[in-house]
Amino acid sequence: MEQVRALHAQFGPEIYTILEKTFAIYTPLLVSNKNTILSIPRVEKPYGPHPRQKLDIYSSPSAPKDAPILVFFYGGGLIFGDKISPTVPDGLLYANLGSFFAARGITTILPDYRRVNSPFGGEDAVYPSGGEDVSLALKWIEENYIAEGEKREVFIMGNSAGGVHISTFLFEDVFLAQRKRYAKAEGGKIFLKGAVELAVPLHFGEAQQARADMLVNYYGSVEGSRGKCAYGLMEKLVGEGKSREDAAVPKVLCLVGEMDPEDEITRPMKEFVALWKEKWGEETIDLETLEGHNHISPPWALNAGEKEGEAWGEDLVKWLKK
Repeated sequence: MEQVRALHAQFGPEIYTILEKTFAIYTPLLVSNKNTILSIPRVEKPYGPHPRQKLDIYSSPSAPKDAPILVFFYGGGLIFGDKISPTVPDGLLYANLGSFFAARGITTILPDYRRVNSPFGGEDAVYPSGGEDVSLALKWIEENYIAEGEKREVFIMGNSAGGVHISTFLFEDVFLAQRKRYAKAEGGKIFLKGAVELAVPLHFGEAQQARADMLVNYYGSVEGSRGKCAYGLMEKLVGEGKSREDAAVPKVLCLVGEMDPEDEITRPMKEFVALWKEKWGEETIDLETLEGHNHISPPWALNAGEKEGEAWGEDLVKWLKK
């Protein structure tokens, strides 16, 4: 973690500036912990018809049949990302995250999702495709993974762009019927107990100009993103007089890195939490700061061999099991 702090002191919080430098810090740490990371087997399954709609399942052989399920959607600016990232040798990223939580009794599922077209590629993703992929992954878990007669507590977690997509599922009206089904403790196989927003741009009011093309390609226009981001969708719900229960939204834990960019990440998250607390109360949302972390480091730090870097993961396990 001292390397991350030194990186911040020299280069600041800007995401593109510290991106590859953070990769360079953690890659050798993950490689040195390869055996631990790969000790939990990875099982890949398709969850939809598109080639990108595949997910990886990490489950400890010793986990109980009713173990909670964490569904994690990685980041990548809506244009990058893979559930097994080629950034680190031997498929260790994001297997490190999957095995970390699975080893602690939480079945962990990592889906790929469709990406926005850019010079780097993409799969024609346009709003609300991210929410659709979240929805479809949960339906697959409900119909194909959870056995008949069983009910599982499920949590969804999104990091950065992944959090944009889980927010679409959580607040967009088109997914309300599915959320209502998951919000009930009785009936059905899934009880959607909570959601985790990890370093997420919950609005794009201060997004850098470099993101304009992505916003246009995904939302149709920069202006269009305002009503379709998490903050805008929640404003619409509360403007219609809907309670959290009406919207069938679970409790939310917001996590932000100590060294996250203030303009693009930290301030939008704080403003979203303030809106929630004003309209829906303080008991159902929390905002916590991950000490020593920049925007990139939290997922990379799991199973990297540093207790300080893994502390946020240990705390999250407690929150999930609480």
